[in-house]
Amino acid sequence: MQVSVESISDIKKTLTIVVPQEEVDTAINKRYDDVKRNARIDGFRPGKVPMSVIKKKFGASVRAEALSELTQSFFYKAIMEEKLNPASAPVIKANETEVEGYEFSASFEVYPEITVNPVEDLSLNSPVVEIAESDIDNMVEKLQKQKASWKEVKTKAKDGNQVTVSFEGKVGDKPISEEPIKGFPVVLGSKSMIPGFEENLKGVKTGEKLSFEVTFPEDYQQADFAGKVGVFDVEVDKVEKSELPEISEEFIKEFGLESGDVADFRADLAKNMGGELTRALATKRKEIVMDAIVENNEVSVPEALVDNEINQMLASLNEKAAQAGQPAQPDLPKELFKDQAAKRVKLGLLLSEMIKQNDIKADAEKVQARIEEFAQMYQSPEEVINWYNSNPEERNKVESVVLEDQLVDWVLEKAKITETQLTFDELMAPTQATG
Repeated sequence: MQVSVESISDIKKTLTIVVPQEEVDTAINKRYDDVKRNARIDGFRPGKVPMSVIKKKFGASVRAEALSELTQSFFYKAIMEEKLNPASAPVIKANETEVEGYEFSASFEVYPEITVNPVEDLSLNSPVVEIAESDIDNMVEKLQKQKASWKEVKTKAKDGNQVTVSFEGKVGDKPISEEPIKGFPVVLGSKSMIPGFEENLKGVKTGEKLSFEVTFPEDYQQADFAGKVGVFDVEVDKVEKSELPEISEEFIKEFGLESGDVADFRADLAKNMGGELTRALATKRKEIVMDAIVENNEVSVPEALVDNEINQMLASLNEKAAQAGQPAQPDLPKELFKDQAAKRVKLGLLLSEMIKQNDIKADAEKVQARIEEFAQMYQSPEEVINWYNSNPEERNKVESVVLEDQLVDWVLEKAKITETQLTFDELMAPTQATG
């Protein structure tokens, strides 16, 4: 076997492989023998068909099948010999040459060679948060708003008011819904509607009718509306302001605290907020570390891995849409996901290399603790724990998460850290907005 390697780039290779003629002859003759043993041709007994008849009838297919098998086996031998690690399936091309034997080329991507810069050179800004009495005050107010009642007013609508509207909308000639939408409540300032819709309701009064245009976001979930202008005809049914309930014993008991005592209520809130804070800090610090790793290391990313990541992202998006009772979006352009997919692939390659280089192993106790923590979300935690522990594939997924967390801790120990003091709300705002 003769092999030559052409490097198109550091991750794109083309192998030219020459299979010796004797290997070709052996493979073809073996294939003929197989065909002869099994051929069923009128006028001949099984296994007694003359080879001349076999070659005339099956010659082209026999050669094609023999060369296909040789291509697979010699490609595998070549990448082993050249110590190449393919990241994509090869594109095979039979070469028309005058060499003796069978020559073909195989073009494919390989996994990149990765050099990770020292983590000691990373400068990271890590958030620090302490829960203050004012944070508890804010949480109490949020809970009051959850239990708020609405009282109709005759004044103009402003931020914080709830405006109940009936409306129809169109994008071009296409209505946004099959029927007009009736009695739809909108809290001004909540940003629950597409940008521009709530702004147009500021200053309206009960009974008012108005028309306005808004532009749907480019990433709007219904692709045929994304980035397009919608025209809305709206009638204001009523305008209401919220009335917050008193912090009474009855109010406190509604949140599961039987004592109804304000001090106990605030202590319980502080405890729950502490748990949220711990999780949010871990998430934020992990995000900071991951972003720094990607930004401070150069890696060539194979296109095949990016395409695979995009396909997984699309599948996940459509699965979530199905769970929410929304239509799938099979025709979303892949370009929308390319940058994010490339970043994920790059990060995955870097993390894998860092874990391998530094021999970081998943701590079995931390893996079990993570499984038990996750299991508490279900009615029968023990069944969930047993399920994970008896399914190696699922347990491996948890191990991967724990490995990432351990890597983050390892980086935070070695990198240059500066701390930024944040309030509880400043830290939680992004989490709450996406959660």
